[in-house]
Amino acid sequence: MDAELLAVGVITGTSGLHGELKCKSFSGQPLGRLSQALFRKGRKEKKFRIEASYPRVQGNVLKIAGLETPEDARALVGWEIWVPREHAARLGDGEFYTADLCRCTVWFGTELIGSVRSVCEGGTAQLLEVETQAGKTFLIPFTDHFVGDVEVGAGRISLREDEIVR
Repeated sequence: MDAELLAVGVITGTSGLHGELKCKSFSGQPLGRLSQALFRKGRKEKKFRIEASYPRVQGNVLKIAGLETPEDARALVGWEIWVPREHAARLGDGEFYTADLCRCTVWFGTELIGSVRSVCEGGTAQLLEVETQAGKTFLIPFTDHFVGDVEVGAGRISLREDEIVR
């Protein structure tokens, strides 16, 4: 089931006096017309019905059924918002969901380099954290200089340069 769910945002604070939540969208797009979502933090999960969602200058605001006070809402700060793939932001050309990249292996030609463990923000570019079969980890900038073809359906990322992994 997790393969069908994507993290679309994170709760960053409270808003107002009636239990509204401020949230940051991972895509930078408004969270849209969500009617329900799974919230996760660590190993905890809670499903909530969303009564309203609207964009603000610094992100989005959600009104969740059952949260009536700022104290109720504060308990969800730091929780991620997970939704079925069909409710996540549409991707443009050359855009990928982090969850899909984390299911990929990294190759240089016919040589398997390793598997993507995570994707990190790195200032000017995102960084792929890659783990080799020997357990060594390293970061690859997700830029055209280093990364060639990305085939998430095949679970494969091809490198243009191998200098960073040697």
